[in-house]
Amino acid sequence: MARFKFYLIGSCDAPVLDVEAADLRELHRQMSCDRFIEGHTTQADADGVLPGVLIATSRIQLVMEQS
Repeated sequence: MARFKFYLIGSCDAPVLDVEAADLRELHRQMSCDRFIEGHTTQADADGVLPGVLIATSRIQLVMEQS
């Protein structure tokens, strides 16, 4: 699992997500095959839960690795 920042077309937000990919190369492979990327937010909500999310690959403009 690795952490990436996703810049999305049409959005000012750039969420940081933990996704099931070892590195940027593996994430690229997933994005080229799948319509959605599954991940979890890195900041807990009010109840302390890290919500799961799906991001449409067609909306992804830029992905940046996070440390």
